[in-house]
Amino acid sequence: MHRSYPHLLALAALLSLGVAACSIFSHKEPPPPPVIRHTATMDLTPGIDVSLVQTPPGFTPIAGQPPLWLQSGKELALAGTIQGRTEVLGFSGGAYRNMRLVAADGGPGAPHGKIVALAANPGGLTLAVAEATPGRIEVVLRYVISNAGENSVATFDGNFHAVSLTWVAQDTIAVGLAGEPGPSTADASGLYLVHVLGAVSVEQVKFACPPSTLSFSPDMRFAVGEGDERTPVSLFDSRAARCRKVLPAGPVRVLGWAPGNNAFLYSTPGVNGRGAGVFRYTVGSGTTDLIAVSSSAAAYTGSGIIMALGAREIDLRTAAAEPNKRVTARIASLLPSHLQPSAETTGATIAPSETLIDDLGIPTTPAMLLASTMTYSHGYAELAMQMYADEPGGPTRKIVTFSIVDRKAFVLASGAARGVAVIGWAPNANRLIVFDGDGATGALAVITPRR
Repeated sequence: MHRSYPHLLALAALLSLGVAACSIFSHKEPPPPPVIRHTATMDLTPGIDVSLVQTPPGFTPIAGQPPLWLQSGKELALAGTIQGRTEVLGFSGGAYRNMRLVAADGGPGAPHGKIVALAANPGGLTLAVAEATPGRIEVVLRYVISNAGENSVATFDGNFHAVSLTWVAQDTIAVGLAGEPGPSTADASGLYLVHVLGAVSVEQVKFACPPSTLSFSPDMRFAVGEGDERTPVSLFDSRAARCRKVLPAGPVRVLGWAPGNNAFLYSTPGVNGRGAGVFRYTVGSGTTDLIAVSSSAAAYTGSGIIMALGAREIDLRTAAAEPNKRVTARIASLLPSHLQPSAETTGATIAPSETLIDDLGIPTTPAMLLASTMTYSHGYAELAMQMYADEPGGPTRKIVTFSIVDRKAFVLASGAARGVAVIGWAPNANRLIVFDGDGATGALAVITPRR
């Protein structure tokens, strides 16, 4: 059947109207912009799995104090300061919304003085608190289940500039005391074992080396005295009651121990004529190896591989002369058998061919690398780093994870470098804790890294 030309034009017009109508009704609105959530000082990457809790106004992290885990991992405790007062806040329940005061200067755990050291026992049912009052240190046990009370277990007379607490067993606390000059305090300085099961007893372990802040090996046999401007960095063998000097003076920071407790990593800011960076000290031989120049971020994996943050473009001389030189951040994986010993004073570095290098693509500087930190999750083969980037808008703090399995990095949060932030892994879950604050606001972010 034939149609006339006018009929064909009318049909074409109707068809064109139909197509236009379909295009109108089938048009999809563009997706809304991603919602960006914020911690106290950073923007969180959209799409990550995070529980975010605002902490009390003015509650600011204590630099270098990692999160504590209480009540078999059910409660997360954060130590911070607010208006000059140290407080320990516990977070629990769904999304960590339940908050309580666990300890505080002039309050629970330290009713008469100030908190100068904290340590949770295995299982997190008891918190040991070192309380400082003029001329005295008192060790108080705070029973954290439902604020069940507290008990003083030891007192030490004297004025001390460094105090450390470590649970070396379920019922034993190691107390390290470094005293100010003076005969009475000098006699009280040293290492004490406080046995708290049944009748409380205090045992002094005598060493020839002067004490400082102590960091224990996982097997609790060795302790590193991290030193200060007038105290040598020393290695203490608590089993043999022997010690030896590692460096003429400190301070250093112990970053981790090798499997088998036969070596440890430490970082030094580069004082007393020494270069800044990460070093490895081998207990058996007493030798020191340079691991990373102008960096404070390194960790051991469970297999003994050393992971270190650094940059290829710098050596000890460059880092000292050009601390603000722009470089690219990289992660080096060093196999134990591939480490080439080098005296700390030579400034030699590990040959790149002996390492596996992963480029993070983040612009930074030697000074920023030196301010960075790293923590490793042994259960989930994941690194987390708090690092700093040299960006056009100014120095930027970034929280970055790096998977050992697939060699991929992921930026979880980023913001202008201000205030204080601390990071740490949950003991039995793939969750990263980020606590930051700038003196006005504070926030707790519990993040599940996405892979």
